[in-house]
Amino acid sequence: MARTEGQKNSAEGFALLAVLGFILLFAMVLAPFAASSRLKALTVGHEYGQVRLVNTAQAINDYIAWRIGADSRWRGEVDSARLLEAGCAIDGTSVRIAIVPHARLINLNTAEEPLLVAGFKGLGLAGIEAQDTARRIIQFRSPGTADSGDSGIDAGPKRAPFEDLSELHDLKVLRGFSLSDLARVFSVHEGRAILSRSQDLAGMSMFYTIETMLFHGDDFAGSAGVFSAATRSGAGRKIANLSVDIKPPVASSTGSCASFLSEDVSRLLKEVLA
Repeated sequence: MARTEGQKNSAEGFALLAVLGFILLFAMVLAPFAASSRLKALTVGHEYGQVRLVNTAQAINDYIAWRIGADSRWRGEVDSARLLEAGCAIDGTSVRIAIVPHARLINLNTAEEPLLVAGFKGLGLAGIEAQDTARRIIQFRSPGTADSGDSGIDAGPKRAPFEDLSELHDLKVLRGFSLSDLARVFSVHEGRAILSRSQDLAGMSMFYTIETMLFHGDDFAGSAGVFSAATRSGAGRKIANLSVDIKPPVASSTGSCASFLSEDVSRLLKEVLA
């Protein structure tokens, strides 16, 4: 029996709805994959940008460490300052470089108590808290000392010299300070031991903390470490890494990066960061 015109139109309408339904279902299935692919592309792009910034920061640190050993005049300028720090810009990337000569820092293993107290006060600890922390540092590093109640030190005193700055975080009171902040005051490699000694007489350093931070748009990355200076017996090298996980303020540009990096290196970095 032949279908009526109404039945035919109804069948065609149902087929159209079925097709539309299938298209909508297909779109619902594909949409999450499309969004996931776009997110993955953005994530990969962000990760690439981060890796590029980190590698560039490490390369800048290595260059500065090399220059300290190769250019005695420039090394003298570094040693003459308590903290050599500057901000500059390379294309759209802000750069902050800090160089800390360790001869001007406080030696954690040899410093007398008054000097340690002064260092902790400089970090922001109150008088009694600074004195207490200085006493605990001496207890931590000294063999054969007796415990006196709650030492405030995880696992008790070490009874041996400090080997790494990160050991300061074994003291509960110092965990609020980043290693980067502590590295601008204290050293386990060299430094002053007596409070009355003038910093101007510190002399040439054998170790330097070098920190480079790069800011590009919303991204930032950095690299920091302790480097030994080159000597007649061998080249300089990195001997310790420092964490730079906390985002610092964006560097304010105060001049050309060429004063740190030379014209040739600045030009090369401009090509890398473009």
